Amino acid sequence: MTHFSLPKDQLVYIGLRDIDPYEAFILNKFGIRYYAMDSVDRVGVPKIIEMTLDALSPLNKIHVSFDIDALDSHVAPSTGTAVHGGLTLREGISIVEALRDTKRVQGMDLVEINPKLGSEHDVQTTVDSGLEILKSMFGYRRSGARYWKNLDTGILGHEL
Repeated sequence: MTHFSLPKDQLVYIGLRDIDPYEAFILNKFGIRYYAMDSVDRVGVPKIIEMTLDALSPLNKIHVSFDIDALDSHVAPSTGTAVHGGLTLREGISIVEALRDTKRVQGMDLVEINPKLGSEHDVQTTVDSGLEILKSMFGYRRSGARYWKNLDTGILGHEL
């Protein structure tokens, strides 16, 4: 049986905040690349995206695991670790769009939405934010679909 594992130099976290001591230990022990919110604030999302893509081998496919709690609690309140000072929805969408545009994304998961936390409005706000992230991964562009080719992401395994 062949086992495949993700090399640690091909793992990147974006938008971390409120890192606990054990998480910091793991990140540092294994040299996992991460960009905490202070880095995002200091250099901006475009530079973080550039550094992320530079770190990933251009030969590898990309799997995106988007934790909704990376977003600020104003746009994603119904999550177990809602913390102020996270990514704006616009920043989250920009990151997803940049990854999508590489045409190397082979899969995505969106996690940490918890409909049992918060009011009905909080849940709807969080779900709406998650849908915006997913729509962006699957080809929706904030500029609109001016060209049919804009709808192709490569993620479905074919070109339009």
